[in-house]
Amino acid sequence: MRAMALMRRILREFARVPLWSKLGLGVIAIGLSADLFAHLSAVGEHDHGGATGPELSAHLVVFIGMALVLVGVVLDGLRSRQTREPAQTQREAH
Repeated sequence: MRAMALMRRILREFARVPLWSKLGLGVIAIGLSADLFAHLSAVGEHDHGGATGPELSAHLVVFIGMALVLVGVVLDGLRSRQTREPAQTQREAH
């Protein structure tokens, strides 16, 4: 029963996450999957310690996902700040 309540709470909290951040989390998941595949793939074996093209591409996808999460957080912060400012200026005017 506690597991179901925990899952409902997690889903309720996730619904509050900004849309761009949700998109970024999805991109990160795709990038991590691609990165795991690229590192475990026998096709990209190399002995010189460098990274292959697929590995670098997967890292770039994860980086883009992280940037999208950040954009979502910043936009949500700016939006919430704009909705609070008119209320504060009204209180100061009285």
